[in-house]
Amino acid sequence: KGKTEETEAVEDASNTLGDGVYLVMADDTNTAVLYRPGMQLMAEEISRCIGIGVKQGGRSLTVSLRDAADGDTELTTQKGGSRFITGYHDAVADWDGEAGTADLREILHPNIKLGENEYIPSLGQLYYILAHFREINEALNAVGGDPLQDLWYWSSTEYSATIAWYLYLYYGGAYGYAKASGQGRVRVVSAFLPLAVNL
Repeated sequence: KGKTEETEAVEDASNTLGDGVYLVMADDTNTAVLYRPGMQLMAEEISRCIGIGVKQGGRSLTVSLRDAADGDTELTTQKGGSRFITGYHDAVADWDGEAGTADLREILHPNIKLGENEYIPSLGQLYYILAHFREINEALNAVGGDPLQDLWYWSSTEYSATIAWYLYLYYGGAYGYAKASGQGRVRVVSAFLPLAVNL
């Protein structure tokens, strides 16, 4: 599928951003402001923030400001799916949360609210979030978001029709649990393709 000139311009701009944590602002192009600890933000800037962008090397994503469910929830309503990854190292290398979420979408638990273009991170993406845990939480606190907890979070990486991988953000342990009965948190993400601005 071909890209529009506008999409290419946004992608080119995102590739010029340096590594770091960004405040993603809602506007026509979803601009990004490099977050610096202790920076003073105006109320209008806080109200426009829709997520926390993280970029390191060729990897990036935007973390939503709040969990996708009110507290712990099951991942699905029943067994199912078809995109299974049983080996730990293969699961950690899974970076395609969009494909994983698409595979779960028809059986996803209704407690999990996904916005437009949002998806449940893969196990690899959860490890990426864990690697930036402190910086993400600092930025979330600065804009009134809910910080990530030292608890476990569902990934969209499935082990089988009944089990999905999850990651404990307290110490980095990854395990499998029953999708339709296990109770965990869900923090959704989206692509990070904004234009950079300075405040």
